[in-house]
Parts: sequence; C-alpha cells; structure tokens
Amino acid sequence: MVEATWVRSVYLYLMCAASVVLVAVGAIAALTGLVHAIAPDLGHRDTIDRVGIGVANIADEVVELVEESDGVEEYCRDITSDDDELQDCIESESGADEVVAISDGIEEVRSELRGQIRKSAVDVLIRGLVLIAAGILLFRIHGHRTELFADGLLPKRRRATPPDDTTAPSSDPARS
Repeated sequence: MVEATWVRSVYLYLMCAASVVLVAVGAIAALTGLVHAIAPDLGHRDTIDRVGIGVANIADEVVELVEESDGVEEYCRDITSDDDELQDCIESESGADEVVAISDGIEEVRSELRGQIRKSAVDVLIRGLVLIAAGILLFRIHGHRTELFADGLLPKRRRATPPDDTTAPSSDPARS
C-alpha cells in the first residue's frame, strides 16, 4: 500500500497544532498554579475548601462577638453580692481560655486548608510545566518535517549571493 503524501502532511500539521495546544494549556495551568501557590485564598479547589474557609471566617466573627458581649458581667452582678464573688463569677463564666483555644483551632483549620491549597497549586504548576515540555518536544519531533516549519519557527535568512557578472572584463588572461 502506497502512502499518500497529503496524509503525512496532514498528520504532521495536526501534531504541530496539538503541540501548540499543549503548550498553551500548560502555560495557563502553570500560571494558575503559580498564582494559587502565592495567594491560596484565590485557589479554592472545590466546594469543601470554600465551606471550610467560610466556616472558619464565621467562627472568627462569633468568637469576636462573644468576647465583646457584656452579658457575662450583667449575669454575674445579678447572682453575686460582693466584689470578690463578682470577679470569681466573671472569670468562671467568661471562658477566656476556651475562647483562646477556639480561636487557635479556627486558625489551625484555616492554615491547614491554605496549606492543602498550596500543595494542590504546586501540583498544577508542575503539571503545566510538564505539558509545556511535552508540547515543545512534540513540536521539535514533527515541526521540522513540515514545509512551513522546516527551517524552524522563524525562517532562516538567506544570504545575499554576489551577482553573477559575466559581462565584466575578466582578469584571467586565458579567458580573453
């Protein structure tokens, strides 16, 4: 069976087009991965990340509201009779240690989510770089076999050849 030349030509140009697509997709993925590695709050991978960060933000607001509320002092004034009992009641009811522990836990959750997002972003960055390398390799293998890219992406400049001047008198005595 004889191979038609147009089949080979179409195949080579398709491979060149596929390599350009690989490089473009790889560049977008690498850029996205780089941005999300630098700023993980922009790189929520899925709904679970969004929910986790959202819950951590809401919990922070609730803790701030609890810290700001003066309800504990009013409650303790109502049930105590002297200042020593009032101070003991405020210390036991305010739960300052618990609030600090809750705040620390919320920050740990947020930090863990950001760390996971960064690791995922680095994976996307590496995947993008691999796609770029594969696209370049594919183009190098197939591109030089096409007519359009035989000389590379930019055609080589042709050297100006000196004009063939046969009318000029020759300095060679044998020719005269």
